[in-house]
Amino acid sequence: MKKITFLSVALVLTLATGNLVAVADTNPLTGKIIALDAGHDEVAYGASNVVDGVLVTEAEVNWNVVQALKAKLEIPNGAYVVVAERLSTRRDRVNDAVAKCAAFDLNNDGVGDKCDVLVSVHHNGSTDPTHDGTLTIYTQKSDQPLAKALYDSLLKLTNKPEGMLNGGYGMTVYKNLVSAITEAYYITNDEKAARYLNDLNADGTRKLVIEEVDAQVKGISDYFASQTGGKGGRPR
Repeated sequence: MKKITFLSVALVLTLATGNLVAVADTNPLTGKIIALDAGHDEVAYGASNVVDGVLVTEAEVNWNVVQALKAKLEIPNGAYVVVAERLSTRRDRVNDAVAKCAAFDLNNDGVGDKCDVLVSVHHNGSTDPTHDGTLTIYTQKSDQPLAKALYDSLLKLTNKPEGMLNGGYGMTVYKNLVSAITEAYYITNDEKAARYLNDLNADGTRKLVIEEVDAQVKGISDYFASQTGGKGGRPR
């Protein structure tokens, strides 16, 4: 088992007195174990669109968002992030995420840790190339606050509310994890697919991916803040 000693303390230098003061880190993400799933894979790639002859698949978008989201949650936010392998069944992907979370021992007590949340990233599909909207999905009552926080933060990507769907879907039904599925926008929307492909930052990163990642981070952070009174860290 991989052992990690957890320290949730930030050091602040008080210039007026010259004293070094230790203060608790108040970032709600600090020390949390977050599992991410990129919905679909290269074979069963979900929804798709074609822009100027270029195929854009949901699986590709999901994967790129998850990779960028992992990096943003870890640095500078101090979360521990695992990414489920792109296995053929949802149950197998959840089991993989749970096993990766259990490899941590943040309290250094010899007991494997549990994932604090699991977020499965998807992008919706429609036969109407002009349709767009934001949706999140949850199963258990305990999932609802996470789904709501993510929904509220992601909605600005479309300003077209499709609400929160409650039911036994995908990743949210296994292992009794607090989990949610996000459908930030419709990749079948021609405008969104074109933005994904062509709207780039100077460093080559996709602006739409970064916008979604920032919204995902805010949603996950808002969820933890609502559960912990705004403070980071883990129960001792």
